[in-house]
Amino acid sequence: VDNSGCELAAEYKLENVNFEFDSARLTSDSTAMLYQGVKILKRHSDLKVEIAGHTDSQGDETYNQGLSYRRAQAVADYLIAHGANAANISVKGYGESQPVADNATKEGRAANRRVELRH
Repeated sequence: VDNSGCELAAEYKLENVNFEFDSARLTSDSTAMLYQGVKILKRHSDLKVEIAGHTDSQGDETYNQGLSYRRAQAVADYLIAHGANAANISVKGYGESQPVADNATKEGRAANRRVELRH
């Protein structure tokens, strides 16, 4: 179950987890949401998760692939540094390959720049 007592979704978008522009550096306001993830992972110490990074389609596809991986790794590093079991965390960057919204709009691009926990 999650921190609200609900069953864990197979895929969970980490809302309000943001990065500095063109960077894998987490913004200071991202830590509250990430700490919620730490609490879940500590409570379910046997839960294996993938940290999945995604970008919008602006810029070079190869660059976006690497950026999505670096951002996912930054999230994994935070979770592990705060008590999550490193052995149960994998990291994957999907770049721009799995959009959830239209990259033609500002709002769509913002939705596509995301990090998810998958189990």
